[in-house]
Amino acid sequence: MAKKRSNKRSKVTASSEPNEIEKVNNAIEEENDDVQHVGFGDEQEHDDNEEEEALSSEDEEVNEDEDDDEENDDIPTQSISAVEQQHVQEQREAEETMNVASAPPIIQSTGRYQNKQRCLILSARGITARYRHLLEDLKTLIPHHKKESKLDVGKNYQGGGAGGGYGAAVNEIAEVRGCQTVLFLETRKRGQDGYLWIGRTSHSNNDHAALLRAAGESDDGDGLASSTNKLSLMMNGGPSVKFHITNIHTMDELKLTGNCMKGSRPILSFDKSFEEREELNLIKHLFVDVFGTPRGHPKSKPFVDRVMGFYYGDGKIWVRNYQILEQTATTAKEAAIQKKLTGHSHSTSLIEIGPRFVLDPIRIFRGSFGGQTLFVNESFVNPNVTRSQEKKEKGERYVRRKGAERKRKVREREIKKSVPVDPLADVFQ
Repeated sequence: MAKKRSNKRSKVTASSEPNEIEKVNNAIEEENDDVQHVGFGDEQEHDDNEEEEALSSEDEEVNEDEDDDEENDDIPTQSISAVEQQHVQEQREAEETMNVASAPPIIQSTGRYQNKQRCLILSARGITARYRHLLEDLKTLIPHHKKESKLDVGKNYQGGGAGGGYGAAVNEIAEVRGCQTVLFLETRKRGQDGYLWIGRTSHSNNDHAALLRAAGESDDGDGLASSTNKLSLMMNGGPSVKFHITNIHTMDELKLTGNCMKGSRPILSFDKSFEEREELNLIKHLFVDVFGTPRGHPKSKPFVDRVMGFYYGDGKIWVRNYQILEQTATTAKEAAIQKKLTGHSHSTSLIEIGPRFVLDPIRIFRGSFGGQTLFVNESFVNPNVTRSQEKKEKGERYVRRKGAERKRKVREREIKKSVPVDPLADVFQ
């Protein structure tokens, strides 16, 4: 066969001279006839055997494919679909596990009243009318509150050995009323300075308190028991934050047009600074515990029609309360204009309700109304220092004014001395 191919190529290449081509072709044909007569039968038998083997192998493959098809036909389609469904389900479960591992845990609410948090709202004796109206407004905003009368406790009060003063008394009241958080307002300098305490009470950590009491009672000596009583206020409950509250405007004072349903649950909106700074993140969680109404509370309404905003600026926290107002266009023209501007036929806006106030954080404590200091605001200036500086400035202005008066009198005397005496000044007297 190889000779045939080579001969064909030689025929193709010898296309230039026709006479020589005929001679060469005749010679090649004679050689090919000799080769065919010598070995044609063996090659033909070999080729026939190869063709038979190829045909038999193809028949066997076709038979095997038919057998496989018959076996597959015997398998029911339901089992194949069940296997595929199981495989798809396994893939989905694997993807869900990966997503759950990467994403934060999602807490799904059942709609029942399970978060039974209560907030104790009270004030110290001696607050002014403005602070009293502010507390009334806060009580309307916090339906899960427990109110208490004005607290009159001296600094020497020792509440069961757990510290003293207002902190011990407030923790005792919270334990009796079953409150986990507290909002306590006190004033100094005859109502000039207002301080707001927000934190978790000792009742929120009764298990730890029980451990401390057990440790104090099991001690043979008085050393551990006394130290436990001293540290119980620091270790039990908390954290708590002390704010200086300023720029207070109540609902009655503002006369704003916003309005919402009493007892409705608010949307708490926080500035991005509350996620960037650690102390503000802790304060954010306390605000959520105090101002966030638990779902399903008996005194709350199943509506969300207001927003409480907490914004951080100039080193202070600015608190605002807004109504969520949704307005629908009354005419087709208004709806078309609204949809062109916002993409919706209805508009959503915020209208301030009140109250509004500013909180300047002073110090964050680990415990309830005391304990280890976690954060100190270095930029906070005590109102007493501010008033003393103002008085000092007033005193300096008084000194300057009196000095100018003395200089004026001295100058007048000098002028009188320098002017000569008029001899005719007493003529008409």
